[in-house]
Amino acid sequence: RAVGPERKVAIVGGGVSGLSAAWHLHTNAPHVTVALFEAEDRLGGHAYTTDVDGVDVDIGFMVFNESNYPNMTRWFEKISVPEENTDMSLSVSLDGGKTVEWNSDSLNGIFARRNQAFNPSFYAMIKDMLRFNKEASDLLLLTEDDPRKLVTTGQYLRNNGYSEAFGKYYLLPMMAALWSASMEDVLQFPAVQLIGFMCNHKMLQIMDRPQWKTVADRSKTYTLKMQEILGKSAQTSTPIVSMTKTDVGGEPSYELFTTDSKSVGVFDEVIFACHTPTSKQIVESMNGDSGLVDLLSKIEYADNVVYVHSDPKLMPARRRAWASWNCLGNSELLSSYKIDSSKQEAFEGAESGFGNKATDESGELEGEKGRMKAVYVTYWLNRLQNLKTDKEIFVSLNPHQKPSEEATHKRVIMAHPQFTPATLAARKELEEEYQGKDGLWFCGAWGGYGFHEDGCRSGFQAATAVSGVPLPWGDEKEMVMAPPNLALVKANESNVTGIFSKLYKKLTYDLPVVVCKKFMLYFLEKAVKRGTLRVKMNDGTVHSFGDGSQCGCDNSPVTMRVFDEWTFVKIAWEYDLGLARSYMAGHFTVESLKDPTHYNAVLRPLKERDETTTAIGDPVGLTRLLLLMVGNRDAPGKHVPGTSKKGYSMANPLNAGLLISKIGMVLNFIRYRLTMDNSERGGSLKNIHAHYDLSNDLFRTFLDPETLMYSSAIYDAVKAPAPQQGLVLRGTLEEAQWRKLDTLLDRAQVQPGQTVLDIGFGWGGLSLHAAKKYGCKVTGITLSVEQKALAEERVAKEGLGHLINFEVIDYRTFARRPDNLGKFDRVLSCEMIEAVGHDHLTEFYWAVEQVLKPDGVLVMEAITTPEERYEPYLRTTDFINTIIFPGSCCPSLHALVDAAYKGSNLSLEHIDNIGLHYAQTLADWRRRFNAKEDFVRKLGFDDVFFRAWNYYLSYCEAGFYARNVNCLILVFARQGCTALTPLHETRA
Repeated sequence: RAVGPERKVAIVGGGVSGLSAAWHLHTNAPHVTVALFEAEDRLGGHAYTTDVDGVDVDIGFMVFNESNYPNMTRWFEKISVPEENTDMSLSVSLDGGKTVEWNSDSLNGIFARRNQAFNPSFYAMIKDMLRFNKEASDLLLLTEDDPRKLVTTGQYLRNNGYSEAFGKYYLLPMMAALWSASMEDVLQFPAVQLIGFMCNHKMLQIMDRPQWKTVADRSKTYTLKMQEILGKSAQTSTPIVSMTKTDVGGEPSYELFTTDSKSVGVFDEVIFACHTPTSKQIVESMNGDSGLVDLLSKIEYADNVVYVHSDPKLMPARRRAWASWNCLGNSELLSSYKIDSSKQEAFEGAESGFGNKATDESGELEGEKGRMKAVYVTYWLNRLQNLKTDKEIFVSLNPHQKPSEEATHKRVIMAHPQFTPATLAARKELEEEYQGKDGLWFCGAWGGYGFHEDGCRSGFQAATAVSGVPLPWGDEKEMVMAPPNLALVKANESNVTGIFSKLYKKLTYDLPVVVCKKFMLYFLEKAVKRGTLRVKMNDGTVHSFGDGSQCGCDNSPVTMRVFDEWTFVKIAWEYDLGLARSYMAGHFTVESLKDPTHYNAVLRPLKERDETTTAIGDPVGLTRLLLLMVGNRDAPGKHVPGTSKKGYSMANPLNAGLLISKIGMVLNFIRYRLTMDNSERGGSLKNIHAHYDLSNDLFRTFLDPETLMYSSAIYDAVKAPAPQQGLVLRGTLEEAQWRKLDTLLDRAQVQPGQTVLDIGFGWGGLSLHAAKKYGCKVTGITLSVEQKALAEERVAKEGLGHLINFEVIDYRTFARRPDNLGKFDRVLSCEMIEAVGHDHLTEFYWAVEQVLKPDGVLVMEAITTPEERYEPYLRTTDFINTIIFPGSCCPSLHALVDAAYKGSNLSLEHIDNIGLHYAQTLADWRRRFNAKEDFVRKLGFDDVFFRAWNYYLSYCEAGFYARNVNCLILVFARQGCTALTPLHETRA
């Protein structure tokens, strides 16, 4: 931006960002008149100096170094701020030093607690620390649109197999100290932000670490100098609370107001150098852009209680463990955060948030129940700031216990920026879409890693953009010194790796990728004959397959964006499970269509929001990909009577990729048979637990809140408007679920006051409806403890405890009880049969036979596999029965009828097929789930789970949409049953 005419610029906030911006505009841009407004009675923000018995100490900004703080150090040189050397040693002390206590300063400090020398977990920490230092920076090499670059710290540790000791004894306490963050915030901290900071500050290396410095005579030295330089241009005790905007000749101007609606002036441009909640409040006051307000709200700050004191009880127990900054915590609370996923209860990919519940995040800032209840930090100022006093002076943030009253010198509240993937996305969009728009600028430490250099650089960037004048140490090309390109640095380091590392990579990664990529591209060329599949690589190469005709649901191309070519190895080895696992790992996503009108109107109605994110890609595109594959697999061909087939009819069956996949498929099938059996001895309980006990709060994010039914709804089907043909489904999910409940009870021809057994009652929706509508006496059985707990809450809320009783018990065990023999008029089973397993179908019908009255009726809702694919289906595994619903089996209609014949005297009386309704139900669930992303992440679920859940919903939606699977309502009764009246209808 060229130097223009005279401008009046307001700066809101007198912290480091505001001071750096004001200094540049005041000193180096004579055509700019600057006015800075600070709410506090002093300048500096976190550059906060206070007096302790005649000794000045800093309690906010404390340290810097020349290599990582280039703009700040040059600025300090310009305004003659003195400096002196310091050190940044770290200690960790858990449970008062009883569990672990170490100091990074020396060998004596590392083994401050002597018996650590015999603790294997302590050595695991050291081993993983060295591995982390070596491997972590690889994350920086990923492309910006790669979903794996968005992983949180917790997810990064889980994905890469780091030990609990590494997180608990080192990384998590250190991060909590660095960013003054709670453990929940630490685990949600973007891994790329953490690793970038550690690379930039040379914390991932043993040698060539920077010399840390502190401001001699404390940071008030520079804030007082800035007060002197700015003079009357800087006004303290002047909070800006609102502003108005006026357009004159297309040029906006802004009038700012302090308390009591007092105007402080009219300005051409405004630089917001305050915390984002304050910026949001001011922008809202002038009815500013709602998109800007939303972005500012996503850049969050958290308050921290800061004590200046001399109480050594807030330091490590052993003096030899004392360091410049000391992390003190509770090992039990640190262990409660899921880092190690080796002990798997949840289904694959869901370990991160398994069993979590929504919690009230409000509460105390300090104390054992405060926001930093797992770990807090104490700075030893004597060592950090070279204090010339015999008195020990410390600064503690959010301590678990207060320092003694007589040892407390000061208590203040300070806010620090918090970082999440949403924060990074918001600040990127703010920079691209709103920075400088209509003369509004935003800066702060939140724009970088949250430290003084970040705030300083951010202020300089806003000021140079406003003035068009570079910094004295900059030039027209680079007006402000930018942080180093860490990805480029890492790439250069990678080029000089050792010969053995290169050979290992070639043998274990490069060679398998080359071979499998060749096989899979050949396979796709033969398999995808209809439609268009585009496979886009990192280097821009695009491989296209198909003839461009309509296939699946539309004739628009489906574009797979492959970030890691290991995708080809996974698919070649595991076939469709490999495709799913590659997507879950973030190795590929599906790109969205640029024009929303090109989507199939059923899959993506124009009224629905775009669900595409970097983490999951386009979930509707995922459905389109699966429909394209099914459409090519099931392309019309010659039918050979007496056979069933599975596979791509147009692909060469001798293709090597397929042969490799058969090996992987066999291994997966063996694992499935050995570990996922639905036996009464506990196999069923384990499988149900892995899915249905994930988190009740998770399921509430997408199920309709009225019924909480986790099964297909039945929508209102009406004739499609021209030029469409057939029927279209309409209505809300809530309406459709009530209609389905009525349909099940109608098919069972339930009568008032009857006894009903609900097998697999879920969250009680069907049981509640039978009791409320017909006054039925309902018994519900399940294997899910979590479902039972919530269902009982709902029963109590409705006051139906006298009619409904729930129990956690296997259906076979329940049927063996003598008092249950012939007890029930109706047995209802809504999408429970899939959890029974093919080998146990006969046992299910036997159990129903035992408990059903002579004139009783069984109504079952079942997801079924078409007959022609059932035999091959039983010999293989897929994404659903291996990952999402371990041990499950979607039986064919014939298998169900045959099992009823073998295990009971029940005969099939009626069938309804509601498969297309299920496709719509799944789409509604997916939209609701993705709309609640922020809440689901607060439950602890990470990107892997988000992709797993989206793949699950899209996979099933594609199956029902293509009629690849069915959802049937089946009515069974004994021969001669008089309880069923003939179905009838009245025609006009």
